[in-house]
Amino acid sequence: MYTKQIDGSIMRPEYGVLVCRLLEHLPQTVATGFGTSIVEVVANGAVDLHSHPEHELWVLISGSGVFEADGETTEVSGNTLLYIGPHQRHAIKNSDPETSLKFLSIWWD
Repeated sequence: MYTKQIDGSIMRPEYGVLVCRLLEHLPQTVATGFGTSIVEVVANGAVDLHSHPEHELWVLISGSGVFEADGETTEVSGNTLLYIGPHQRHAIKNSDPETSLKFLSIWWD
């Protein structure tokens, strides 16, 4: 068993938001076929529009915002699953002026 508290001290800026790449904090003997991170989008903040060759799932944990994928947008809120295909340009904007939007990101080849 392994536990680690996730707090602001292990979050770092990426894609215009705060990210904690979770697997970097596991013992080096642990190997997985996927990546995962916790993402925090501050009030009125946004994930930069980007793409990459991996599949990706976002699981909204809290907050609300506007999700964009390949130019289409939709409003989303907590407890929502979002799938992003390889090379699909995507972003999310936090629509709340006071509260952070948080989600779990999981990606794989």
